[in-house]
Amino acid sequence: MSSPWGLTIMVLLIGMAVGSFLNVVIFRLPRRESVVSPRSRCLSCGAALTALDLVPVFSYIFLWGKCRHCGRAFSPRYMIVEVLTGLSAVASLTFIGPNLYAVSVFVMICILIAIFFIDLDWMIIPDEMVLLLVGFGVSLNGLGIWRAQFGELILFTERTALATYTISLPGSIVGMVLGAGVFLLIGWASEKIVRRPTMGGGDVKLAGAMGALLGPGYQFLAFFLYAVFVGALIGLLAMAFRRKKRRGYIPFGPMLAASGAAMLLFPAELTAFIVHIYT
Repeated sequence: MSSPWGLTIMVLLIGMAVGSFLNVVIFRLPRRESVVSPRSRCLSCGAALTALDLVPVFSYIFLWGKCRHCGRAFSPRYMIVEVLTGLSAVASLTFIGPNLYAVSVFVMICILIAIFFIDLDWMIIPDEMVLLLVGFGVSLNGLGIWRAQFGELILFTERTALATYTISLPGSIVGMVLGAGVFLLIGWASEKIVRRPTMGGGDVKLAGAMGALLGPGYQFLAFFLYAVFVGALIGLLAMAFRRKKRRGYIPFGPMLAASGAAMLLFPAELTAFIVHIYT
């Protein structure tokens, strides 16, 4: 496994295994059930699923997407989540490199994948996942401050007749407040216009968490614009998957999660593209 291809295959398999666990999180967390016990079971016949049934991707393919005990068809989304998570692991390795930061990006993308599907199903974004993203943002920013000798701080200066005052704040904190504040303002304004709620509290919290990760600058602006840009496409896919009518409400969380994952993998490239368009 010392060759590049061997490492890639190993990372892909590990990522798909993590995706199998994400399926459990996506199903159980909104129901406030434990994600570690009891063992996974078929929802139709109640039979406990063994290792033969739980090999990521391959079990679904070899068993033709059906329960080995009762023949009930499983949703293909289980395999989709596993493949998507495996590819995210490979992308983190390929585009960031074999380092701890790539691991942290992969973990954050896993959280965003879970948010994507939970919000799609339940129209909620669990606070636990938002707090995990905030924790990553503040921790990575703190590490950057320590390594760059305060280069990751945002400076605010106020001049008076007697003196000049400067306060330094971590970019993650400023970004979190700005991100949540902007989305809160957008939600308030749009509600006044259409006279009904248009943005949930979970969206505001997730925007704040992404602000903590991306900071208060152009990267957050690019994240927001990409979320809006892909919103129509993901909205159409969501309506088709859930068989909603066109007037049905489509959560904004999946758009934010998809845009956030892309920005974590390609922050410089995606931000430069947006800046080039608008300048």
